[in-house]
Amino acid sequence: MLGTLLALVIALFLQIHPIPQQIDLSALAAIMLLISIPFLIIFPLGLMWTWLPMQKAEQNATPRILEMFRLDNHIRMTGGVIVAFPLITLAMVGGLLYIYPLERNLILGLWILLLGITIDSLRHYAKRVMRYLNPFSVVTLFTEYAKATIRNNQESDLCHWVDALTEVGIKGIQRHSSAICNLIIDELQEISQLFLEASKSIAHPNKDAQSEALGISDKVGFMMFFIYQRLDMIFQKALNNRMETTCNHLIAVLGKIAVSAAKYDVSLASVPLRFLGKCASHAQNEGLEETPITASCTLLEVAKIILTDIDIRYYEIKDAFLSIINGMDILAKGTFKRNKETNIVLLMQPFKDLKKLFEQPNTKDHQDTPIILQSINRVLGEFEALLLVMNTMPKIPDIEEKKAEKPA
Repeated sequence: MLGTLLALVIALFLQIHPIPQQIDLSALAAIMLLISIPFLIIFPLGLMWTWLPMQKAEQNATPRILEMFRLDNHIRMTGGVIVAFPLITLAMVGGLLYIYPLERNLILGLWILLLGITIDSLRHYAKRVMRYLNPFSVVTLFTEYAKATIRNNQESDLCHWVDALTEVGIKGIQRHSSAICNLIIDELQEISQLFLEASKSIAHPNKDAQSEALGISDKVGFMMFFIYQRLDMIFQKALNNRMETTCNHLIAVLGKIAVSAAKYDVSLASVPLRFLGKCASHAQNEGLEETPITASCTLLEVAKIILTDIDIRYYEIKDAFLSIINGMDILAKGTFKRNKETNIVLLMQPFKDLKKLFEQPNTKDHQDTPIILQSINRVLGEFEALLLVMNTMPKIPDIEEKKAEKPA
């Protein structure tokens, strides 16, 4: 844009202060041709020089990059402007020399303006190409396309873009790039939240043409489960590569998605909560220490948000909270199995905190509260029995001392 504005100023200046009549038109035409003809070569050379980096970007990210590059209208428009500029210059040179020699100032002014537009187009072309070579820009570009499919009710196309983001994230893990993988996870969380908000809007139909063609009756449940599966794939890949920070981030994002799903419909929150518990359990079995702690805190925090931010009087909440209790129970027992010296009272505390939430006036009269409290009391009873057994068991050093005291 800067080149166009500068060219416009120069063109206007030439109309106010015309060039001298004694300037040779042939020399002026030659200068115009010398400046414009290289642009006829720049665009094809630019395509050739960007092809190899683009193929490398495709290998590091996803084959969809080349498809997007080929169909990019911005690339086509800027390329058309760059190629058309030398051809228009030829026409202007002919008009300047043979048809309108007296209109030299007007022709030169228009040519300078076209030169500015062409230079800006070349700069825009270079920036557009760099978007495809930068993985972070590619992720943002994929997200923009995914959001566009949500606005246009194109769930089938949305699945393709979610798959593309997942592929970029998995390849980022293979290169141990936690930054790109965390960005992918954030973008998938943003897409899922936008999809839920759009599905709640009256303007979006419950069924669209693509969903009906695929035989999908519940497009919200199908699409959300599709995203959960892709997040699970990323988690398993990160777990195999021992990228604990990425695993922790994905656990936290699953908690955010569970809250968004609960705000749409509380019954939808149980699925991401089960995925959260499953991923955390796998991380615990693989020896990651921080991820199970993050998962337990996330599950408890999700429970608090659901009870405080959502009017649950007319919702069935037992599935979501039984998933929370089951996940916390598995993680607490897994922690004790890995370290028998763990303080059992600390393991019981999250369940006591959760129990207090259901003793509040706004929750104690809910129809699902008795079932949820029964499940919490069951877990607490198991830990209390375990605590009693551990307190009555003699310590190993005491047993060794008693053996030593026995006569030979």
